[in-house]
Amino acid sequence: MNKNLPNVFANPISKKLKNTQETYYGNDRMERSVDSVSVERKIQAIFASREFVYKSRVEITTSMGTKDCVIVGKTDKSLLTLDNETIPIASILDIRKI
Repeated sequence: MNKNLPNVFANPISKKLKNTQETYYGNDRMERSVDSVSVERKIQAIFASREFVYKSRVEITTSMGTKDCVIVGKTDKSLLTLDNETIPIASILDIRKI
């Protein structure tokens, strides 16, 4: 071994350390819906997909019923369809690509 190397100084720890985190695991038995993705995220996923160039055919479920339409754009509060119709995002319960 090479004895020309300097010694390493290690400060001794004389106090009790309290920097550990406590963990907790709770198994709640609440029923969760199968579709936990929000409508906003679904809309973002449709517009961000590689398949979306100009329009996308979707099925929109609202409180008034289900409707097949072709969406071409989005504003802050609504979706724009190919038939010049605006659908408020707040009224959409579910949206899926066809």
